[in-house]
Amino acid sequence: MSPSGRPAVVVFDLDGTLVAGDSFGGFLRRLLTRQPLRLAAALLTAPVWLPALATGRLRVPAERWLVWLAAVGLDAEGFTAAARAFAAEHAGPAGGRTAAAAVARVREHVARGDRVVVATACARPLAAEVCRVIGLPDVEVVDTDLRRSRWGLPAPAVPARGQGKLEALRAAGVPLPLDHAYSDSASDLPLLRAARVPHLVDPTPRDLARLRAVLGPDVEVLRWAGSAG
Repeated sequence: MSPSGRPAVVVFDLDGTLVAGDSFGGFLRRLLTRQPLRLAAALLTAPVWLPALATGRLRVPAERWLVWLAAVGLDAEGFTAAARAFAAEHAGPAGGRTAAAAVARVREHVARGDRVVVATACARPLAAEVCRVIGLPDVEVVDTDLRRSRWGLPAPAVPARGQGKLEALRAAGVPLPLDHAYSDSASDLPLLRAARVPHLVDPTPRDLARLRAVLGPDVEVLRWAGSAG
C-alpha cells in the first residue's frame, strides 16, 4: 500500500529491465532486412540518420524515418502480425532473454494488489506483445504510440523515453509520485527520481555509478539471476 492507503503504484521499464535488448530496434531491423529495397534505402541514407540517432534534437526525426521505411506498405493488421511474430522470437522462452527475477518481482507486486505499469519507449503494439510473451499479459502498458499519417503510414509520436516517460504516464492517468520504479538505465533517471523507492535492475557499472550518485548508495540492485544488493 502507498502512504495514502491506496494501492501502491509501481512502474517497470521494459527493455533491459524485463527483457534483454532493444525490442523495437530489433523489430525495425527485422522489417528492414527482410526486403532488399528497404535495406538498400536504409544503407543509402545511413550517413544522415545514423549520426542523427546520437543527437538529442534529431533523434526523433531519424527514428520516424526508420519507422516509415520499415513499415511502408504494411497496413495496421500486417504491422501487428509482424510485431506478434517478432515478439514470440525475441522474448520467447527459447531465447533466454527474459529477466526472471524482475518478472517475478512484477508478479509479487500484482499479488499484493499494487497497480503495476510497464512504461517503455518501445512502440505499440510490440510492447504489449512482448509483455504477453514473457508471461505478463494483464499488466498495464504505457508505450510509444504509432500514429497514422495522412498517407496511412506509421509515424511515432514523442517516445515515452526519459522525461517523456513521465509525460506519458501522466497522460495515461498514472499518479505521480510513484511508489516504486524499476529500471536498468540512467536514461530513466527522471522515472527513478519520481518514485518514493527506486530500484535498479542489473545496470551496467557505468550506469550504476551514475545512478548511485543521484539516488544514494543504498538503492536496491536486483540482478537478473535473482540476487539483490
